[in-house]
Amino acid sequence: MKRLGMIALVLLLFGAAVPAVGASSLSKGGGTYYHPYPTNVQQGDLVFGYSPDLSIMPGHWTHVGIIALYDSSVGDWIVIEAKPSDGVSMTTLREFLSRYPEVAIKRVSTDATTKYYAVYFAYSQLGKPYNYNYLAKPQVFDSAYYCSELVWAAYMWASNGRINLDTNPGWSWTYGYAVAPQEVYDSPWTYLIYYHKA
Repeated sequence: MKRLGMIALVLLLFGAAVPAVGASSLSKGGGTYYHPYPTNVQQGDLVFGYSPDLSIMPGHWTHVGIIALYDSSVGDWIVIEAKPSDGVSMTTLREFLSRYPEVAIKRVSTDATTKYYAVYFAYSQLGKPYNYNYLAKPQVFDSAYYCSELVWAAYMWASNGRINLDTNPGWSWTYGYAVAPQEVYDSPWTYLIYYHKA
């Protein structure tokens, strides 16, 4: 992953164009689930996973990451995500998809510049620990992030507060103050471009 980090930094700093990629191969990450590789992926898209092991979470979707860039040296898109095991870190899209029996990708309805800066924000949080405090209000600038807080913060920062992916900002009986993956999925700022159930 150190090599991925250097590649990502170079691409982000020099504003490399990130091409849309199409492929017909199956995702073959380190998990057990296989999904057709998504086509028409773009920088700034949000990738969701559903895990039945985390069904205690409110809503259907249990995890979300932001698609950062296409790395031609590994032939895959790179996802920035916040996980309990690694904090804010990077993985390949194939590996992300392989962990979940059900996956989706949604696109945020905004311009390419805002998407670029959302990815830049997420990249700048790499190495921060995972945030277990789901009861507190999400913070754009935080010392730790959970998955949906990270993508929410990235778009809040990149859009100067215009794009709020939290469908129920403030307090709700279902989500408390937190921003859950399901709320990001339900956001009117997003639309579905890919879905598959293994």
